[in-house]
Order: sequence, then structure tokens, then C-alpha cells
Amino acid sequence: MSRSISRPPAPAQPVGAATLPTSSHGPTPPPAPPPAPTLRATALSTLTTTAALLILVALGRTSGLLLMIAPLAATAMIVCGSPALPPAQPRGVLLGQCLSALAGLTAGALLGRSLWVAALAAGLSAGLMGLLRAVHAPAAATAVLVVVQHPAPVRFLLLLVLGSVLIVLVGAAAARIGAIGGYPARWW
Repeated sequence: MSRSISRPPAPAQPVGAATLPTSSHGPTPPPAPPPAPTLRATALSTLTTTAALLILVALGRTSGLLLMIAPLAATAMIVCGSPALPPAQPRGVLLGQCLSALAGLTAGALLGRSLWVAALAAGLSAGLMGLLRAVHAPAAATAVLVVVQHPAPVRFLLLLVLGSVLIVLVGAAAARIGAIGGYPARWW
């Protein structure tokens, strides 16, 4: 009877674990980070983001919906700081924010006002944004905000659309004068 020596099985990789691509010469290193922006580009992006935020503060103060500023501030940062990314494009900004607000309003109306419902609304909004190819991460915070704050729906939606459109227009104007990179990469 011959004895065969067997090797222990290779350890299983955890689900979702990243593996480096390999070539005939071994693992391929990850890509290098992008180069640092110039001081001028950083200053112009900062000024543009600040201008968008000041507009949002004015909108929040006049409407009395100061908490609406938080998710829109993150939107302004994405549009002005990373204008080429898909979440910065008008489709993601406008559809993402509106879908998330509607998900929050619906969840709050049907299930009540709690942090559990807010989390459910944010998850639902992420799924809706994915289905409609309009992923915009700050919009999930809008869903949470709507459930927790329970604003007047029509008024909130109108102000949210106005704030989102203003951010897109600030981004487009900033790109036109050369303050940020080309924006938008596509309008819809």
C-alpha cells in the first residue's frame, strides 16, 4: 500500500478579499496614487466649494431647513473637488438627491420616524440610485435627514432641487472660468 502525501488545502480567501492581479512575473503592484494637485488648483477648488457652501447656507437660513445643508455640502465638495467623477455629474446629483428624499418621505410616512426607518430609507435609496445609474453617496444622508427631521414634503423637495441645481450651476460656472476641471463631463 503506497502512502501519498497530501498537502493541506490552501486557506480560503474571505469573501470580497482583494487579490492582486498576477502576471508571469508575479503579483502586479497596485497603481500609484494620482499626483497631488497644484496649489492653484487646490485654492480654486476651495474657493469654488466655499462659494457653493455659502449659497447653501443662505438657502438654509431663509428656508429654516439648516440641516439640509449637510448632505448638500458633501455634494458641493464632490462637484467642486472631483468634477470628473460619476457621482459629481448632474444626473447623480439631481436624481440621487430627489430619489433619496422620496425614499425617506415614503419610509417615514409608512413606517414612522425612527433611526431604524432612517437606515432602511438610506439603504433603499442606495438601491434605487444603483438601478437608475445615479449613485450619489451624499444623497443617502438626505434620506436619513428626511426621516428624522420630517419636513414639509413639497417645500423640502423644492428647496432640495433648488440647492442641487445651484450646486450644479456653480460647478459649471467654475469650470467655465477655469477654476475646476471640465464640468460636467455629461449633463445627463
